[in-house]
Amino acid sequence: MTARRLYLSILFLMTLVSIRAQTTGLDSTFLKEYPFQIGKVGFAIDSMEYIVGDVNSGTAFEHRIGMYNFGSKPIRFTGGKISRFTEMRYEPTTLQPNQSGEAVVSFEAVRDLPLGSIHIEVAIESDDKDSRFKFLYLIANIVIDSSRFQKSLIIDTVPRIVFAQLNYDFGYLWRGKPVIHDFFFTNMGSQELVIEDIYSSDGCVIIGKPNDVIPPGENGSVVIKVRNWDSYGVQHQTVTIASNDPVNPLITLGLHGTVRQHAPAKLRPDFCYE
Repeated sequence: MTARRLYLSILFLMTLVSIRAQTTGLDSTFLKEYPFQIGKVGFAIDSMEYIVGDVNSGTAFEHRIGMYNFGSKPIRFTGGKISRFTEMRYEPTTLQPNQSGEAVVSFEAVRDLPLGSIHIEVAIESDDKDSRFKFLYLIANIVIDSSRFQKSLIIDTVPRIVFAQLNYDFGYLWRGKPVIHDFFFTNMGSQELVIEDIYSSDGCVIIGKPNDVIPPGENGSVVIKVRNWDSYGVQHQTVTIASNDPVNPLITLGLHGTVRQHAPAKLRPDFCYE
């Protein structure tokens, strides 16, 4: 081998080593930023489960998950399989090699969902040959946002319990499906309101009680879960609150709904919901 060929060979090898070193350094940097990898896609989270924190009941939130394409080919993302409370989009919809983007998860914490911890399954679908479906779980804590219910003016010199609503209609429901609703109230009196007792009809259970003593101008709530509707058609459940309010010592709250059965026309042509 001539000296010139030897020199060119050494120069070529040095170039390859330099490129490899730069690529390795680049991968190392992005591996730290996108540590959880499924197939060729890295995510900016530590594991399959990711805690998003508190979410107010009856509201919607949007969460962005960073993604990175570690592969050598473009990866295109589609809708994927998601729950009826969740919507997804991708920015961009196609990730080029060594390109970053985001999966945007929109979740609506509807009133039907129980309070407390909930696992939101996110199934990301792509044409990544190593892993077409990528499953992630967002862990949210559904809570009541009492700040939405502002303090009201004092209207009396005695304890006064005033509810935002005395009745709630769930609309049409399928038999056997439990539902949840929270009734908010305010002590509009100038003295402490004492909640003496709360009891419900047989078909529902109290899953959230207010403090026994509510200071003047402060709020409270009663959270009710209807476990099962008795039969088909229009149904009613009640909850009664006893307090030291001399004007309304007993207040009855109503829960209403119309229970349907699946494909009633096929079972009984003369079936009537009402």
